[in-house]
Amino acid sequence: MTFDMNGIHNLRGYMAAVAIIAASTVIAFLLPRLMPHASLSLVFLTGVLVAAASGRLGPSLLASILAFLTLNFFFTPPFYTFEVADDGDVMTLAFFLVIATITGNLAARMRKEMARREEALKQLSALYDFSRTLSSTSGADEVRFGLQDQLQQTLGRTVTVYTQREEAVPISSAPTTRLALESGESANTFIVIVGTLEPDEHNIALNLTTLAENALQRIKLAEELETTKIAAETEQLRAALLSSVSHDLRTPLASIIGSTSSLLEYGHSFSEAARTDLLATVLDESRRLDRHIQNLLDMTRLGQGKLSLKRDWVDVSDIIASAVSRLENILDGISLETRVPEGAPLLYVHGALVEQALVNLLDNAARFSPEGGCITIVVTPGPETLQLDICDQGPGIPEEEREKIFDMFYTAKQGDRSQLQGTGLGLAICRGMIAAHGGSVTARSGHDGIGTCFSVTLPVAPSRETTTA
Repeated sequence: MTFDMNGIHNLRGYMAAVAIIAASTVIAFLLPRLMPHASLSLVFLTGVLVAAASGRLGPSLLASILAFLTLNFFFTPPFYTFEVADDGDVMTLAFFLVIATITGNLAARMRKEMARREEALKQLSALYDFSRTLSSTSGADEVRFGLQDQLQQTLGRTVTVYTQREEAVPISSAPTTRLALESGESANTFIVIVGTLEPDEHNIALNLTTLAENALQRIKLAEELETTKIAAETEQLRAALLSSVSHDLRTPLASIIGSTSSLLEYGHSFSEAARTDLLATVLDESRRLDRHIQNLLDMTRLGQGKLSLKRDWVDVSDIIASAVSRLENILDGISLETRVPEGAPLLYVHGALVEQALVNLLDNAARFSPEGGCITIVVTPGPETLQLDICDQGPGIPEEEREKIFDMFYTAKQGDRSQLQGTGLGLAICRGMIAAHGGSVTARSGHDGIGTCFSVTLPVAPSRETTTA
């Protein structure tokens, strides 16, 4: 069984109008001693205004008619009849009916207008709150359930949001209103609102649905843009990698092929010193080729998250000495100063990876150091970390580029004294390897603003026993 709530509300308004006029009648019986008899009409006029405050015209008109009849029956001679003995009283009653009807109508219209403005303010507030909620949503499901909650809160009735891809939800046999969402990933989504909507309610539901559609469209466009951006970055990375690999592998291979072919074809005519130089070139280029390949392998493992650490106790002096020996030819013509304090703690690290990180840093410092320059390696132990600074006397790095140099394929535009441009992988791999140990690598200006200092910070294990326990 269903009930018309509007009808019940109207019935209450009419009953209230009857009660108000009855109360006005009682008051009028009690006031003859306090006010003139002719002024009793003001009591009933006040009752009409109170009845009109409900905002509906029907109760207001009923109160006007009842007030007119009551004033005539009880308070106009001859009493307790609807006859009027004096012509002046007839005019008074007629004017009272007209004035009561007009004032009641105006009061009802004013109350209705106030209610309409309050409802409009409520709708604007709901739209504003929902738009703020949607601004922080990042998925279609968040929009969907956010819309359901907002509609239920605003309309004060049951609301169900579902998609056609889902199982059909049970719908009440009562009249329902359906609004379709046709935007975003949740296309063909229906909002099922149980009960019949008033025009104002339908408008606010439609406006909220439109906001949800716009949010879904925004999310869809953002996802498409992100997909396009990732695809473009992937293609750019692939092109840069292929270009870097082809260039960096071809150059040492060309030197190796040239030296070995010269030895094979003209080796008998070369002096011992010339043959030794050619073999040294082959060895140097082979080592450089090995470093490039190692960097590529390390970059691949870092990108795939497959860089496994095989930790062991290592002396930082041994790591530095090993890294320097691998770059003996590259450091030719550059003085090297190493300062490691006595009693420096051992590091519990994957020695080969930390060594490779130092090789990349020293190679970078050598390439940007001037002929006859000096590279300084300083170890500074701390209570929880060990800091290793590698400083050169090169042109330095502008402050705005000190983070960019750790990006893959980023190379400095000037200051590289080597004839071959770097791959832009060494520093990125270095930071990745140190970060895998829980450390960090940063760049800053050198002493007195000369050159660049790279600071490697590694955590220090408390003790050998604690780590091996």
